[in-house]
Amino acid sequence: MRQARILRWGIAGFLCLFAILYLFPYIWMAAMSFKPDAEIFSGHVFPAAPTLEQYDRLLNGYHFKGLTLVVPFLTYYKNTLIVTLASLILVVTTDALAAYAFAKFTFRGKAFLFWLMIGTMMLPIYATLIPTFWLFSKIGFINTYHALIWPSVIDAYGIFLLRQYMETIPNELIDAAKVDGAGPFRIFWRVMVPLSRPALGTLVVFRFLFIWNDYLWPLIVLRKESMFTLPVGIANMQLRQGMVVWGSQMAASVLATVPVILIVLIMQRQFLRGLLAGALKA
Repeated sequence: MRQARILRWGIAGFLCLFAILYLFPYIWMAAMSFKPDAEIFSGHVFPAAPTLEQYDRLLNGYHFKGLTLVVPFLTYYKNTLIVTLASLILVVTTDALAAYAFAKFTFRGKAFLFWLMIGTMMLPIYATLIPTFWLFSKIGFINTYHALIWPSVIDAYGIFLLRQYMETIPNELIDAAKVDGAGPFRIFWRVMVPLSRPALGTLVVFRFLFIWNDYLWPLIVLRKESMFTLPVGIANMQLRQGMVVWGSQMAASVLATVPVILIVLIMQRQFLRGLLAGALKA
């Protein structure tokens, strides 16, 4: 018993140390956002005199030697929210419908289409960047929300994840719903969706993090600052009018991570249930 207790404490201590090391970059970023300019390069992790100066400059403008730097941070935030919410609703809907068809319907070419879809997961994103950009430029989607939303409405991994989970749902429940007169869409909405909440929660977390933090694709299709998302906008703050605004950039990064932390905390239970309930079972 004593050895087991020592082992548990040792494992707990190791995990705590690992968590601190993992969180240190975020702690350092948050601490720097509360430092005045004079302390940013002081070498100390925590500010000696915490201030909201960097957040005020981020939201209201930066004045330095007659220059005024105005960062449209709220515009970046609005664009990112619109793109993320629209993409998330569409991708969860399309992935769930496709997974339902692959899991519970029988049709010609089902296996071929499924494995063809799985094969698309092997393509690196860089292989499709140029063709996708060329297509969107021809139809006039550059510098629009369409260019940011439509590439994310179907996700092969999400279909695979939901399909594997839906296959574990007993067919007897579907047969009972059919006896009660329910059609395919009613069965999907009333039976499959409620029972698949753990897998759907897992998909929501994965896709939210990917879309919210996506940098490469918005960088390619956006030219106007009024359309920038948070990753592109924050990176664009690196150098403005000859000034490197490190403090305001750290403040922007802290504010950008707030929705990420909230979505993980809100969906934590469903996310863990989805991982532990065999959602990735082959």
